[in-house]
Amino acid sequence: HGGIVANAAIVPAGDNGAISVFATGRTDLIIDVTGYFTADPLPQSNAFYTTAPCRLVDTRNPAGPLGAPSLSAGLFRSFPLLSGPCQIPAWATAYSLNATVVPTASLGFLTLWPSNGLQPVVSTLNSLDGAVVANAALLTAGAGGAINAFATDKTELILDVNGYFGTSGNPGELHFRPLPPCRVADTRVDFAASPIRAGDTRDFAFANVCGVPVGAKAYSVNVTAVPSGPLGYLTMWPSGSGRPFVSTLNSFLGRVVANAALVPAGINGAVSIFVTNETHVVIDVNGYFQ
Repeated sequence: HGGIVANAAIVPAGDNGAISVFATGRTDLIIDVTGYFTADPLPQSNAFYTTAPCRLVDTRNPAGPLGAPSLSAGLFRSFPLLSGPCQIPAWATAYSLNATVVPTASLGFLTLWPSNGLQPVVSTLNSLDGAVVANAALLTAGAGGAINAFATDKTELILDVNGYFGTSGNPGELHFRPLPPCRVADTRVDFAASPIRAGDTRDFAFANVCGVPVGAKAYSVNVTAVPSGPLGYLTMWPSGSGRPFVSTLNSFLGRVVANAALVPAGINGAVSIFVTNETHVVIDVNGYFQ
């Protein structure tokens, strides 16, 4: 449809630290950076810690620090994420989030940043046609663990968390291992070219696929939905646990939509995907945590 679209990505560094970009059609490109991973842990570096996917913020809920009111056009609002129900420790230095906007109309852009910093000249996502849009974000924690959100236009905001970064040495610490981007699954050609039916859940194995070793604890993925019509939402989570009350992406207009996610590994290293409406799903991996 030619709209402005954002997607998060963890990209392995190439020769001289460069990355390559290919586009099937002519486009301008904007790249914002939020952090980096080193080949080996450095002194005072952070480790990654998984958490059960959990909803932190929903401005559609009753008024409160993590609920209503909605974001007003041209103003920013702070969210004290540590006050939420998701059991993030006070020593967390950054969050792995999924941000979803439900705009009243056109939304130029949404920006998220740590609460003790100046608003950066970056964007987290866009929705110029007023559609519900989600995008992943790795975000440094601000003062008291809070973050700020700014929207150019009025919108509801939903924030889900699936992990956090913090000082090494705590139980459950994980470190990132990059992989050449690789396709794990494509239901258009896998499973006898069978889409996931409306209301169904399907498990996807990662161990020994695309160089992911047995024993990996979490994955850095890009998931793409190719729906046959409107798709309320798609949710990814570690297999073997109950489906969480979170979403990974939305496509109410029935478009092909992609989003990045850091997903903890479930039973036998698999992840589960639930969809509200029939859709094909494509899963690419670019690294894992171990």
